[in-house]
Amino acid sequence: MPPLSDDRQLVEKNAPLARWDTISTYDSAAACSHELDRLTAVLAGNISYSVIQRRVLAGKCIAADDPRLHSDNFEAY
Repeated sequence: MPPLSDDRQLVEKNAPLARWDTISTYDSAAACSHELDRLTAVLAGNISYSVIQRRVLAGKCIAADDPRLHSDNFEAY
């Protein structure tokens, strides 16, 4: 999931992936996408999202060997 701002009020969706938190790992991209879809569906009925819910909604599935995950690669995606 993307990190929160210093004041913990905003989700930094454009932060480098090296700053994102890994919540779980999956055996396949399809399994990750399925879980992300499931979490999004759970939150879909809530009109006023909390900052944590916004963080979940901004989550992405990234391959474990994606070079953007390394702290020495600050390229935004």
